[in-house]
Amino acid sequence: MFMDSYYKIHLNWMFDNQPHLVRQLMRSNKLKDHLDQKEQAAVDLVAGLKEKMSLPEAWEIATQQIYAPPDGPAMSDSPPKPLDWRERKAIYSYLEKAGDRADLEESREAQKH
Repeated sequence: MFMDSYYKIHLNWMFDNQPHLVRQLMRSNKLKDHLDQKEQAAVDLVAGLKEKMSLPEAWEIATQQIYAPPDGPAMSDSPPKPLDWRERKAIYSYLEKAGDRADLEESREAQKH
């Protein structure tokens, strides 16, 4: 399963703060790519910070800057309407299947070598 807790943190943040973007990325089949890019950005940030602080502190900063900024649109005076539970469930199901397919492809590639 590719959806670790950080993917879920960002996805839940997006459900509340960027519901239109979630729908757009789903329609264009790019939500998983978006989540992968966020993960890579966080890993890169943590790699740069871990020399200056503990790993948990570095991941906390990555969470606040990349995965779930505390000052998102949901905190504004006119927050977006978050995705309802049905949409969230469908998106999680879709991403779980996409992750399973990616894992299967990765396994097949490893067996070729």
